[in-house]
Amino acid sequence: MAMKRACRVAKNRADEGFSLLEVIISIVVLTVGVIGLLAAFAASVATLNQSREDAIARQEAQQFIEGIYAARNTASLNFDNFQNVSQDPVNGLFKDGMQPANQAGPDGLMNTADDLADLEIGPNGKTLTLQRKIEFTPFFLPGPPPIVDPNMRQVAITIEYGSGNQKRTYQEVTYISSYR
Repeated sequence: MAMKRACRVAKNRADEGFSLLEVIISIVVLTVGVIGLLAAFAASVATLNQSREDAIARQEAQQFIEGIYAARNTASLNFDNFQNVSQDPVNGLFKDGMQPANQAGPDGLMNTADDLADLEIGPNGKTLTLQRKIEFTPFFLPGPPPIVDPNMRQVAITIEYGSGNQKRTYQEVTYISSYR
């Protein structure tokens, strides 16, 4: 008789299932896991958007530099034109400071006086909201005293992009010479 009771007690405990406390703890653990997954998903979407904007900024800087080299190589401009307007108001061709991403004008160069009023179109079919700046600086030959090389200039392209408080900057520096 005692053995039947022990079997019933063991059988009844096995049939009881989970307690309310165990269910609540498992729900809390599951909720924390789901919230962590959602946070990771949101962070990955934000990183994906930043990567896309970074790639567009790099492409824009490369396009700017290629246009300058093409103008030099085709001799459509002389070397004196590769300056900012503030450096040489007569010969300098490029606007100073940050400029909107307007489409290049008839000269094929961005940030010059003949740029079109329309903004450039990005790879996603939308207009680009970035700004760009080109800055030409003299190249100095080494030695005391430093001497300005009349046949070479440093070119710094700065692209500012992003929205709101998330503004970022990409800069590419290269050199251009009067030689083709």
